[in-house]
Amino acid sequence: MSFLYIYDEFYPYNNYVKTTASKISNKLKEMITTFSGRDLENIIAKYLYLRFDISPTDILLEKEIILKKNENDLLINDVNKLNQNIPVQYVTSSEFFLYKKFYINDKVLIPRPETEELVSLIIKREKNRKSINIIDIGTGSGCIAISLRKNINSKVMGIDISSEAITVARKNILDESENVDLVNDSIENFKTDKMFDVIVSNPPYIPISDKKLVDSLVLDNEPKTALFTQDDPLYFYRKILVFAKKNLNEGGRIYLEINDLYVNEVLDLFQGYNPESMRDFYGKNRFIICNTGK
Repeated sequence: MSFLYIYDEFYPYNNYVKTTASKISNKLKEMITTFSGRDLENIIAKYLYLRFDISPTDILLEKEIILKKNENDLLINDVNKLNQNIPVQYVTSSEFFLYKKFYINDKVLIPRPETEELVSLIIKREKNRKSINIIDIGTGSGCIAISLRKNINSKVMGIDISSEAITVARKNILDESENVDLVNDSIENFKTDKMFDVIVSNPPYIPISDKKLVDSLVLDNEPKTALFTQDDPLYFYRKILVFAKKNLNEGGRIYLEINDLYVNEVLDLFQGYNPESMRDFYGKNRFIICNTGK
């Protein structure tokens, strides 16, 4: 397919076209067939912002847009992927998390607003401490580890069993203020003499028996090893607890994202660490914060 028929002016020799943000948005409404109504509007707004830095305000004000031939071809290819029910974040290989746009692919989870909320909480509680050591268990794209390193006077380590995830995280480190020590290992096998002031983790916490409760868009696209445990929904929390007993400094804290269906079980598991549960902005018991109290 050649240039989309949405342009005010076409410059074949210079290989670009001129149009407006609103015309691109309206054309996408015709082309994207897997969504409708408010969902379609949200997908288009998200896509245009992630891919072309076109904001909802740009659309409303009919901002003039210059689209190069290669960008036009990319848009058409992206629409084909969206119509195959591939999440917009994987289509654009990106998602915003706190202060920056992170590179992602289908080897890592798409960063969630709830996780962003947890990281904001950690920054608020830890930012005034002197240099601390932080470990992010199951770092994935590195969005947690890199954001903490950027905003807290700290040394941060991120570990993940997936070498592909470590590759993604490494691509997201852009400067010294984001520098994170990345380790390709599992929490079960990881051994270190380092002691940490903060342990944070958003581990797999959906038992495979609850697979039917997961949205099909997530189930069909996101890495299952980052989503599911086998029979024990507390498996990774148990491993984190073992690690904390050996490697958490006195006065250290543990921050966990959890499955709200098992909040009481996680609280019981960490009862020796003065755990408290906190709700996310959806009202679900999503976080556990532990303090050694020493």
